[in-house]
Amino acid sequence: MDDSSTTFEEVLEAPGWLRWVLLAALVLIMSSIGLRVGAGTVGGGEGNLAWIAALVSAVAFLFAYLNFLSLKVTVSDGEFTFAYGMVRHRVAIDQIESIEVNRYRWARYGGWGYSRGPLGRKAWSMPGVPAGVMVVLQESRKRREFFVSSAEPERLEAAIRAGMVMDEVDG
Repeated sequence: MDDSSTTFEEVLEAPGWLRWVLLAALVLIMSSIGLRVGAGTVGGGEGNLAWIAALVSAVAFLFAYLNFLSLKVTVSDGEFTFAYGMVRHRVAIDQIESIEVNRYRWARYGGWGYSRGPLGRKAWSMPGVPAGVMVVLQESRKRREFFVSSAEPERLEAAIRAGMVMDEVDG
């Protein structure tokens, strides 16, 4: 943990197969464009556009590889924070209306990773981690539901609930 005010911190790493899939996709994109240009089936302006498309795809895959292969979850200083690399979300614990440990249901949220489901539902999930916490809160005058994966969902729930109690005592 970073400091004495951090009550919970965990980093979930993506499964090895996901890392290999992203790397293989990057290699496949670059090599397929290279083979087509090298074989002369794409040339001139078309060849330049193909390389530009390959470069844009490579940058997107590199961004995903660097930012979405670990999920950091922290409860600290009245905040519940969850982040994929530089893509993060902070929730003030005093905004949380309810919290419960739950199994992840991908159909409810529209997939794995950072995903959005219907009715304002969002998930920050990690493939291979079957459970986490579901928090319901008021944010920007709207009811929001977040699911956040955790290898230790009971400890995460307890840390958030402790923060909720502290906010009630302070308020």
